[in-house]
Formats: sequence, C-alpha cells, structure tokens
Amino acid sequence: MLATDTGCREIITSAVCGKGSKYSQSSYTVRPDNRPTTIGGCWVMNHSCEGSLVGDVVEIHGHFDINVWYSYNGNSETTVAKDTMSYVEHVALRDLDPHCFHDDLDVNVKVVQQPNCLDATIVDGGTEIAVRVETELSVEVVGRTKIWVMTCDPKEKKESFEEDDSSIDEDSQL
Repeated sequence: MLATDTGCREIITSAVCGKGSKYSQSSYTVRPDNRPTTIGGCWVMNHSCEGSLVGDVVEIHGHFDINVWYSYNGNSETTVAKDTMSYVEHVALRDLDPHCFHDDLDVNVKVVQQPNCLDATIVDGGTEIAVRVETELSVEVVGRTKIWVMTCDPKEKKESFEEDDSSIDEDSQL
C-alpha cells in the first residue's frame, strides 16, 4: 500500500529511541599516607562521564576524585588523602524503538545526582578508608527513526487556502 493510498506519509526524523536511569551505591578504598586516627570529612568532586550503546544497554565510563580529611598521630596532625576513582555502570534501556536506525546513534548521559559521599570508615586495622558513594544517572539514546504523519491532498489544501484568502480585505494587504 502506498502512502498516498492511506493519507499518510513516512518521514525519517531524529527522536529519542530509548531511555533509562540508574541509582547506585558503591564502595571505594582510599589508602592514606599515614595511619588515620579519625575522619574529619569526605567529599567527592571533579566528576566526568560518558556513555556508549552496547547491545540494549548504555555502558557509562566515569571517574571522580575522592578527598578524605583525616587526623593521624593521635589526633595531633591532619591532612587530606586524595585519590581518583574510575567506574563503569550499565543502564538498561526501556522502550527501545526497534525501528531506530542503529548506524548513527547519540548517547546522552545526564547526571541526576552528582557522586556524593554517604560515609567514610577506617578499616583494615586502620590502614585504609572505605568510602561509600551514591550517584544517579539517566540516559537517552537519540537516533534516526521512521514516523508516519497524516497528509492532506494538495488540491484540498489549495481550495481551503483560497477560501480563507477571500475574506481578507484588500486594504489590509501589503
């Protein structure tokens, strides 16, 4: 059946072909130069990530810096332990359009919640600091897909336009 037979036209356009989101908590280990006595604070910064489509999931590769302020030497001195952590997250896609052309897809990653330190604990006999981090990511896959739109007969369109045109006052025309 031709598009003209149905009153529809097939158009290729860019559209969101799939979406997904993921909240996660992960633990990371920071190894300070000194044996910590207490932890004064912990923060996460300099987050960066990018995603790519692998099958029906988006694989996100990212990294961030963890900074832990701690005391040592019987709480008489303080310093900051810094370490860069890498991660890989897999975000499942829902509503993936089967008609989407897979030759040229863009993956957009949005950070809903930046990585944030939930807690930091001295572990392993006081030689390491375990840091629990939470983050939330959402993804969109944008690609070319086909859609059908209703069309009208150009003859009907012209007649309709001429009828509308007749009601315009000649003095109001430029």
